[in-house]
Amino acid sequence: MSVRILFVDDEPLLLSGLQRSLRPLRKEWNAAFAAGGEEALAMMANEPFDVIVTDMRMPGMDGAALLNEVMRKYPDTLRLVLSGQSDLESVVKSAGVAHQYLSKPCSIEILRDAVNRAVSLHQLLADSSLKQLLSQLHSIPSVPPLYIELMNCVKSNEATIEKVSAIIQKDMGMSAKVLQLANSALGATGRVASTADAAAYLGLDAIRTLLVTLHAFSEFQPSGASNFSMPDLWHHSLITGALAERIIQTLPADGSANASMRMIGLLHDVGRLVLAANLPAAFERAFELSTQKSVPHWNAEAEVFGATHAEVGAYLIGLWGLPEQIVEAVAYHHAPARCPHPGSAMLTALHVADALVSEKCEYEDATRHPEPDDEYLTAMGLKDRLPEWRALAAQQDVEEFADG
Repeated sequence: MSVRILFVDDEPLLLSGLQRSLRPLRKEWNAAFAAGGEEALAMMANEPFDVIVTDMRMPGMDGAALLNEVMRKYPDTLRLVLSGQSDLESVVKSAGVAHQYLSKPCSIEILRDAVNRAVSLHQLLADSSLKQLLSQLHSIPSVPPLYIELMNCVKSNEATIEKVSAIIQKDMGMSAKVLQLANSALGATGRVASTADAAAYLGLDAIRTLLVTLHAFSEFQPSGASNFSMPDLWHHSLITGALAERIIQTLPADGSANASMRMIGLLHDVGRLVLAANLPAAFERAFELSTQKSVPHWNAEAEVFGATHAEVGAYLIGLWGLPEQIVEAVAYHHAPARCPHPGSAMLTALHVADALVSEKCEYEDATRHPEPDDEYLTAMGLKDRLPEWRALAAQQDVEEFADG
């Protein structure tokens, strides 16, 4: 089945050139073209589209206003920006309404990869109502003390990228939004997988702008989800990332994978935060079901939501442009054998670290949290490494991991 995609730009020559360039993809894409925001919305009212790709600066309704309307009326449609504007104001303006930002000039190959990858991720979740919920998500709230710490830091005359980055790396909400914005700004030129690199790329002015214009890092406490604890999730994520970093150092992996593990650990359970914040009653049902049946919480989530928190988190960070290896590690960290590309060091380190940390974390019921996947580790020839990794976990207590 071909992808229904709508391109929007006020420059007729650009649209006609794009139409010619897309002819080789006519078996994959069913493309339509609109000369402005109003025309695009009229077309979308008459027929559904899987993806919309729009310019930012257009007369009348600009790209941000158009995508805001699309998000409100057609939340299941993927939203991409393809624009020649590279200034900070444009990127920040689109970050709240666009899943990805591609900079002109953009080759057809890069455009094809971005669209097809987003569509594949969109199909990861079977439940359409959950996809619609996530499509409307602007940001992931942050831990209040860290939000205050960051605000004080960026307002200070002594603020540096290093200081700001150190604060951002402590929190999944901050990390996710900064990574999203950096990857949106980079567009076709590459992807940033490190929070420190993202903060350095954006600079202090961009981070200040985010705080003021998007309210991305707001205080947060899910209402109605009594079995969800933000501090517990935060602790678990920090510790998992720290242990995963130690584990991956014992495996064959490149330097970038080693450097990314703390960030991956911080984001790996972001789906739990999203579900608890947006669907607290269903989150509670899943928790109760897990207790009643003595099954892992992700099995109960699949029954209640039609997807697990791992898939929800992977879907989000995938749309935001993080590398595929990271997306896969998050998506399959509870079921590594199901991964289309099993055996990556990132996936193995995250899976083992999450399982070992969950055994001793208070917010996890160890009786409902299986040990590392024995069959997967055996198939990867790594089963004999498990005692070594358990020893690494035993060497550090919660405070050492969190501070490390």
